[in-house]
Formats: sequence, C-alpha cells, structure tokens
Amino acid sequence: MKYSIEQAKDIISKSIRVKSIEFIGCGNHSEVFCVNKEMVMKLPKHRKASDCLKVEMQVLQGLKQKVPLDIPNVLFSGTFSAGHEEFVYFVSKRLNGKNLSKAEFLMLDERTLFQNAEIIAKFLYCLHNKKDVFPIKRKDLVLLHGDFSLNHILFNDENVVCGILDFADSRIGKPKSDFSYLLDDEDDEEFGANFGRMVLSIYESYRYSDIGK
Repeated sequence: MKYSIEQAKDIISKSIRVKSIEFIGCGNHSEVFCVNKEMVMKLPKHRKASDCLKVEMQVLQGLKQKVPLDIPNVLFSGTFSAGHEEFVYFVSKRLNGKNLSKAEFLMLDERTLFQNAEIIAKFLYCLHNKKDVFPIKRKDLVLLHGDFSLNHILFNDENVVCGILDFADSRIGKPKSDFSYLLDDEDDEEFGANFGRMVLSIYESYRYSDIGK
C-alpha cells in the first residue's frame, strides 16, 4: 500500500489540524510523513506492518524515559479503513538529529568512534535489561530492537549518537541478534565489523560491572 500526501493528510486530519505535511521516507513496513514540521506519522504498508506498529507502540511506551538515548514518543495513535480492513497508525514527536552514511561514519576520528561505541553499547545493554515491556520466560532471551542498523541511528552536529529510530521489528530473542548489522562487514550501508567488535567488547564488559545498569 502506498499513500499520497492527500491520503495521509485525510487520515491524520481526523485528530489534529494539519498546517503542513511532507513525505520523508519509507521502509519495509511503513511510510513516514512529517506533520506540522515537528511530528512524525507512521502509516503501515500492509496488514503485517499494522501489527508491527502495535508492537512498536507498546515498546516505545514501555521504554519511555528508561533508555539513555532519545527514542520516538507516542503522542497519539488511531485507526483508519482501507478496503475492508482496519489499520493502525501512530504519531510521535520528530527527533533532532541526522543520519550518516557508512562513508561519513568511517571518516570519524578514533575518539568520536570510541565515544559512539560506548553510547551504543550502553543503549543496547540497557534495552536488553528491560524485563517489563514483554513477558520474558527464559534467562538467555532479551528485548531486542530487532533492526539495529546505521540508518536507524541519529547523530548530533558533533557526529555523536543522539537517538534511535524504528522499533517496528522489536521482539524477544538472543542478545547477539542486535549485533548482526554491527558485525556485518559485507553490507556497504553498515558500520563495518571493526566498529561492531568495539561495541560488542564494551557491551560484554557491562555484564561484569554496574556501569550499564
């Protein structure tokens, strides 16, 4: 399912007054629009995506103010009909920050790379230790981001990580699953395995200290 600007505006106009709206991107699950310059609306592309948005809202609301980086906060949600089906959407505040390409990321100096590795490791450690968002019945399983890739990370003007986006693939699984993109040296759009190994090393050190708690 694809949405025109007019369709997106019609959906959200039932909840707020729309002064401006623009398309800002899409992924496998959703199309994303910026509303009134300061809000982000996620619209599902299919039935499974609508179910993923429900999960994402649950995760974001469960993590609110409990992780050490900015994440989207759900301002409100709603439903709309398409054909004979009903779909879910939600609106969050637009986060400040920018994306970096792999080339831009790998040009960062060693000090900034290490700082970013520490921040990401602490975020993942904190996320993986949240036990109250979903029921977790096994000690070897944790709450995962589920799609922890470079294009879901925001950086500030000093090229330091400041926010994490897109929790639509969040699920329960083994911690190493959130390192698949970090440790991928084949993907031209990802961090590079050297940086990933740095993050993993710091992450594992938190298991033996109170720093990440």
